[in-house]
Amino acid sequence: MSTERIESIRKYYTRTQFEYGLLWNWRLSNTPALHFGYYDEVATNHHEAINRANQVMADWAGIRAGDSVIDAGCGLGHSSVWLAKNRHAHVTGITLVPKQVKTIERFVAKKRIPNVNFLVADYLHMPFEDASADVVWAIESLCHAADKSLFYKEAYRVLKPGGRLVIGENLRTDRPLDPAREYTLKEMFEAWAIPDLDTEAEHREHAQNAGFHSFESRDVTKHMMVSYRNLKEICDRYAGFCKVIYKAKIISKLRFDNMMQSARHYEAIQQGIFTYNHLLAKK
Repeated sequence: MSTERIESIRKYYTRTQFEYGLLWNWRLSNTPALHFGYYDEVATNHHEAINRANQVMADWAGIRAGDSVIDAGCGLGHSSVWLAKNRHAHVTGITLVPKQVKTIERFVAKKRIPNVNFLVADYLHMPFEDASADVVWAIESLCHAADKSLFYKEAYRVLKPGGRLVIGENLRTDRPLDPAREYTLKEMFEAWAIPDLDTEAEHREHAQNAGFHSFESRDVTKHMMVSYRNLKEICDRYAGFCKVIYKAKIISKLRFDNMMQSARHYEAIQQGIFTYNHLLAKK
């Protein structure tokens, strides 16, 4: 990624880690988690839904004991740890954010979790040999890349023949949207250090151009809606307080915008501005 893009992502996640911890409860059972939860008949609360999101993606990708997995854009390592503990995979989580690696390494050291490690690295230039991984995993991280086709090419490079790329991601429903919805999408996601979303067709084209022989997409928006609603309710609850401390210059504009724009995602997804999809490509 460009230096400017890297710094934008680092600044966002470094400065908002406190909010994620306080408001999204990323210390679920002492396991850091940043991503949205997948609700169904199995998972009916936040803790269960966060783990269920990992399970559904892992099942679809066929992740087995002994698989070598790269968690590309691992955040605070929840999926990495889950895959190591529940699928007995050998997982390397990579993130651009040094603070995230320090946070998760403290957790892993205390829990003595085997077969998982973390690196500060760019998923567009992964420090791994060609054909060295069974699975590349990306949950709510590919969105941060300005040119998402580069990620597909890099994932293809590091995957073994037969390897799988599995992604959990927000997708724009069209390009372009009407002007009002286009503006809403841009305003919301730029507050999360996300330059743009791609459509399903664009993701499919990226996969095909990179060399993947198959590409599948599942729209799982209905399973994620409780998480989006929870996010809106949390942000609405603290909006007044957030405005006060922003005006008092206690928090930065970045942190203020993060809170204000996060409250808008639930309505935006209802309006058909974007969907939440699971994607699977095979080498």
